[in-house]
Amino acid sequence: MVEMKEVCFSYGRRAILQGLTLTAAPGECVVLAGPNGSGKSTALSVLAGVLRPGSGTVRVNGPVGYAPQGTGLFEDMTVEDNLAFFARLAGCRVPGALPFGVERYGRRRVSRLSVGMKKQVSIACALLGDPMAVLLDEPCAALDMEYREELAALIGGLKERGRAVVYVGHEPMEFASFYDKLVFFGGEWACYSRSELSGEPAEDSRLCDNFGKLFQGAKGKGADR
Repeated sequence: MVEMKEVCFSYGRRAILQGLTLTAAPGECVVLAGPNGSGKSTALSVLAGVLRPGSGTVRVNGPVGYAPQGTGLFEDMTVEDNLAFFARLAGCRVPGALPFGVERYGRRRVSRLSVGMKKQVSIACALLGDPMAVLLDEPCAALDMEYREELAALIGGLKERGRAVVYVGHEPMEFASFYDKLVFFGGEWACYSRSELSGEPAEDSRLCDNFGKLFQGAKGKGADR
């Protein structure tokens, strides 16, 4: 279970989160979407414990796996060493087979990987130890179509095992197959169910249309900071 209740957070005098409330139950994926600068990554950082809210409550049951917007990796270390470090933090061993087959990058320094490869390794590190809650900040950034499909399958597997997933995304088709709720940050936050945005089963055109309308409404409110 992942829960935020009436959470507020500010950078100095600038309010980023105002009364944010959301819940991701076991087996559920909640997507955070909205214009740049609207607070999505801040909300994920608060959930991960990287930032402390000014007020409100945050509750996450069980271990957390967190893949930040960047990579969060040690650039001067090899992929093997990064995996070993995060495995120790998770209290587990590095399995032989890893998401996206990143074990094949093992002896390469992270600094020599492409942006997409770094993203793959970051996600693999976040999933070490099979955490109960998984926080993914723009995980599709720099991933090509093949790996986006694998990521969607990974998230589907997490849901089947009862893991709670909170996912920051920008394109509706990247999360259309697995999202359950969408929290939109646009001036004021609002939560939408899958049935409201895309129907059930999901209709891609309906999802894209409704997603676009949310952004148009946000522009009218001047939500993009």
